[in-house]
Amino acid sequence: MSLEAVPVTAERWDDMARLFSARGAPHYCWCGPYRYARAHEMTADAKRVALRDLVSGATPVGVLAYDGGAPVGWCSIAPRETYVKLARSRTMPRQTPVATPTWTVLCFFVQRSHRGRGVSVALLRGGVGYAVAQGAAIIEGYPHDTAGISSTHRGHSSVFRAAGFRREAGRWVYKAATSRI
Repeated sequence: MSLEAVPVTAERWDDMARLFSARGAPHYCWCGPYRYARAHEMTADAKRVALRDLVSGATPVGVLAYDGGAPVGWCSIAPRETYVKLARSRTMPRQTPVATPTWTVLCFFVQRSHRGRGVSVALLRGGVGYAVAQGAAIIEGYPHDTAGISSTHRGHSSVFRAAGFRREAGRWVYKAATSRI
């Protein structure tokens, strides 16, 4: 297996759509629940179009994992401010000053055929590289087994640990080398 994790761009949109349209994929949510204030009122197609519009506008939304050129996984990692519903979250409150460039990891999806093969760790490592290259000082995650969140698509703490994150007060944090936090 030859894994590569790269940012979702307009040029890669068709791969994103193919991954999300595959059997067992999160085609109902299109990673919209935290991105849009009224996501619960949006249809799956409206979420797909909204995500495509973000990607077309060069808004960071996450990374795709490829195995031999085929998309096999997804990680939603983006600036915290792009997840509008996090602004008032009690379970995932902002713990860094607003001026600190903070990115948040909210979701993983790996095709069933590739689960248990290190794809989530590759996704997170690729996402960290992408976030740091875009200026992130802090990257935070809320794995389901340590954050008191029942959504398993948030990832497991072992994935975050393997990617260099440390646990801090209910969240897992990666601090970029240039961060002073």
